Amino acid sequence: MDRGTGFLAGAAGPRLTVLEGDVSSPAFASGRFDLVHARFLLMHLRGRAEVMRRLAAAVAPGGVLVLSDAIDLTTEDAPDSDDRSAMLAMWQALRGTIGTDNRWVPESPGLLHAAGLTDIGAEVHVPPLTADEPIARFWPDTWARIRPSMPATGLVTDEGIDAAVRALGSRSFAGMSPGMITAWGRRPA
Repeated sequence: MDRGTGFLAGAAGPRLTVLEGDVSSPAFASGRFDLVHARFLLMHLRGRAEVMRRLAAAVAPGGVLVLSDAIDLTTEDAPDSDDRSAMLAMWQALRGTIGTDNRWVPESPGLLHAAGLTDIGAEVHVPPLTADEPIARFWPDTWARIRPSMPATGLVTDEGIDAAVRALGSRSFAGMSPGMITAWGRRPA
């Protein structure tokens, strides 16, 4: 289910139904789905706690809720570099423009427990950050979309963003790529 299902055309089959809908809507159906997976969604929503409760309520008895969101591994103690500055500016710009906040993500297993789910587990995935990996193209694409907002944070200049992009392409990236925490829990039967 998504607000826009255009990318899911042809995905439906005997065990998969594609629905158009919005989980933030009060009319969202409860207890209906065997699997609910929210990937890179909650961190972008201002009302994420309420949406997370709705996602948990949407899981049928015996079903599973899977939450996957980004975790920033760019620490305050990391050496100064253009790429570190670009990452920090990106997160601050996203917080200021659309409300993205991934600081809560490490708490997701506890939130699943608080929602009454059981059999909770979690894992962290950090993709290799090398010039030939897709993630090395993802960050420059992301920075290009929010570029006007990044220098406005005061954490990076336009020249610094250009240098960070060059570093990704030249294998001289000094910072860490954000990872992804995936947490899951089962609705008791």
